[in-house]
Amino acid sequence: MSANSLDESALRVSDCVTELLRKQPFFGSLVLRLPLRADPTRRTLASDGAEIRYSPDWVAETDAHLIETAMARVVMACALKHHTRRGERDPERWQTASQLVTHALLRDAGFTLPPDAEAWEDVSVEQAYDRLPESGDDDSGDDGNPAEDASGASAGAGGQPPPGGGDESGDLRDPAGDDDQGEDGTSDAPPSHDPSGTGEVMDAAARGDSDSGSGEASVDTAAEEQAWDEAMHQALSIAKADNKAPGGVEETVRNAHASTLDWRTLLRRYMTDAARSDYSWSAPNRRFIDSGLYLPSIRSEGIDSIAVIIDTSGSLPAQTLARFWTELREIAAEIRPERVFVLQVDAALQDAAEYGPDEIPEEIILKGRGGTDFRPGFEWLDEQGMQPAVCLYFTDMECSSYPEAEPGFAVLWVDHSASSSEANGQPWGDRIAIGG
Repeated sequence: MSANSLDESALRVSDCVTELLRKQPFFGSLVLRLPLRADPTRRTLASDGAEIRYSPDWVAETDAHLIETAMARVVMACALKHHTRRGERDPERWQTASQLVTHALLRDAGFTLPPDAEAWEDVSVEQAYDRLPESGDDDSGDDGNPAEDASGASAGAGGQPPPGGGDESGDLRDPAGDDDQGEDGTSDAPPSHDPSGTGEVMDAAARGDSDSGSGEASVDTAAEEQAWDEAMHQALSIAKADNKAPGGVEETVRNAHASTLDWRTLLRRYMTDAARSDYSWSAPNRRFIDSGLYLPSIRSEGIDSIAVIIDTSGSLPAQTLARFWTELREIAAEIRPERVFVLQVDAALQDAAEYGPDEIPEEIILKGRGGTDFRPGFEWLDEQGMQPAVCLYFTDMECSSYPEAEPGFAVLWVDHSASSSEANGQPWGDRIAIGG
């Protein structure tokens, strides 16, 4: 392919990213995490969690909205850890399962899928994989699922083979003759397989093999998955700020691997999300400069103030408070709000103190130890005219006296009860369990 054609493809890809940022900021901000590069060994567009590769031929011959859909699909697949969870499963069957699962989310978010692309709802990628027929089976593979013949979908959109050639096995040779090729002239890149024409997800482990040059995967899977968890929440925060957060995606983000995260991670994530994030065109994204693409970077602004209300009733466990207090000090030093207001409240306001991010004392001297009422702390904030970015309320939830109206700021109930029972559920705000 000529240099001009490559430049035109790169420009087209850049335009598609810009449109994603405008129309679908959740997906667009995930795409901004990854560098993009042309790769003729790919049938369409692919990601291994570290970069997005695209076929210049496919980009040149495909409608822009389908390119945007493919970008959104591959980053959503990575956000759901499809690139780290395949294990020893058949790669082509796994690819089909990944597409079936993510297509439902994309469709609900308003993307236009290729006519033959099918979607399965309310299943994990492992469940979709198990329902699909094994290679060589003649079954439809629906196994009670409304989708039919999903694994037999054509490689390109609309049932047509993708641009750029390639045989039915998906083992595509590099048209340029040298990109990603080994000494014997064959491609070192894994075979390209995209049954629905909506982009493929590549194994992170394959990236590790390539990076290490030793045949042993060097990718830290736990760190990789944690990074994508954080990226999803930052992207959701950006989309919410634009009132463009897709409902189905928001629910998926909330539930993704929640059971594997301890309260410290959840608290840190919540506080990071409270920092305002947006796009900056004045500072180009360095990930894309080498590719000749001018795209914005994501900037995070600091938090003006946070409020911390501590339930100092008699049931407060001092050891649990000490763990929470240590974590709070570390997060404040990292996120650096301008002010931290700490209120001690039992049945009444017992103390109110203000600190800078580096001034929070190592230990807190508790005041109160009476009954419990959730109203005095919020009343004090209202009287002072304060609108913190977030209010953390450390309590055992053993109270039913809430303010009549929900505050105009985010509230996170840090629940230190022995059993986080929904029977004592809060009427508004979010809640994490810190344990008894």
